[in-house]
Amino acid sequence: MVKSKTQSTFGLALDLGTTVIKACTVNLVTGTVINQAKTYNLQNKSGSDVLVRITNALQGKYSDLRKSMFLSIKKIKEELQIKNLDFTVVVGNTAMLSFYRNKSIADLAKFPFKSEMYDAKIKITGKNFIFPIIGSFVGGDTIAGILAGKLLNKKKTSLYIDLGTNGEVVLITKGKIFAASTAAGPAFEGVGISCGSLAVPGAIDRVRYYQGKFNYHTINEETPTGICASGIIDLLAIMLEYKFIEPSGRLIKNINIAGLSLDQADIRKLQLAISALHAGIEILLNKSSLKPENIKETVITGEFGANLNVKALKSIGILPSKITNVRFENDLPLKGAIAVLKNRDAIKQVAAIKNASKHIELAVQPNFQKIFVTAMKLVKWN
Repeated sequence: MVKSKTQSTFGLALDLGTTVIKACTVNLVTGTVINQAKTYNLQNKSGSDVLVRITNALQGKYSDLRKSMFLSIKKIKEELQIKNLDFTVVVGNTAMLSFYRNKSIADLAKFPFKSEMYDAKIKITGKNFIFPIIGSFVGGDTIAGILAGKLLNKKKTSLYIDLGTNGEVVLITKGKIFAASTAAGPAFEGVGISCGSLAVPGAIDRVRYYQGKFNYHTINEETPTGICASGIIDLLAIMLEYKFIEPSGRLIKNINIAGLSLDQADIRKLQLAISALHAGIEILLNKSSLKPENIKETVITGEFGANLNVKALKSIGILPSKITNVRFENDLPLKGAIAVLKNRDAIKQVAAIKNASKHIELAVQPNFQKIFVTAMKLVKWN
């Protein structure tokens, strides 16, 4: 419920993504979302993933990277025509929040990948609230997504996946939260893929294959300019089913869709992303002594949130075949920030999620390498 009508009118929800920064304005009196926008994170010029940016920051470019982020924020505020704000809520992964708060990222460059924000008090500071982190590279955006998805207090076991640049996976069971960052990289957001694109007008977002011909749909039905994540996952599954590629990932036959195609290097990058996500889910299941069929609800969010094909996700090995009840939600981290804007009492839920969470560092798990390498093969996960 919205607080007093004596508040100033506008609040800002800000999601600091590695590749894309999103924001929206909210009327704090009515709780109405007024406008929403997104822009590239200008830090992309210094590397497409957080590890490269952290390395660059430690080599003397911290101030430049921070400046790039705030230029992006300034750009999105201008697009939203923001003049005066009463309150701002910020979510993001650990690295992005570190840049935002001008905190050191040195410990994120070495094991055990700690952040000085881990023990930060969960409180409003001035006219701002910044979501806390769970640990390592699992940041406030994950907590915000769990909050918006209303996943903590459900009796059934749930799987939460954020298919963004970092690829967070979370298993929620019996009031406990096990969370991991999979370092999937930006491939699913189209970055580093020869024909890749964000989910923008003109991007191919659906691909089908019928009677020897590829059919496709583009966002806003505009002229094809690239293939975004949902289209890439469709295409990869089709290429596997019709033997354009082998389960090993070896490209057998080149395909062409509106002048666009996946080459061998693209397929290898996608295999790494698939393997990282698969390994994260499998290890969390092992940690919880659960099997895929124990998962009663799977929630997937991310830059391409609501447009994925469950069958394709299963056929390339991201999701176990026995998982049912999969739902896709756009922008859950941003919606978590909006929830706090609308009702400051939601901060209590934020604290509850953090306190229930246990961070799992995948790289130190004794079976991680074996699971990761095995999951490189494009086969169904039975």
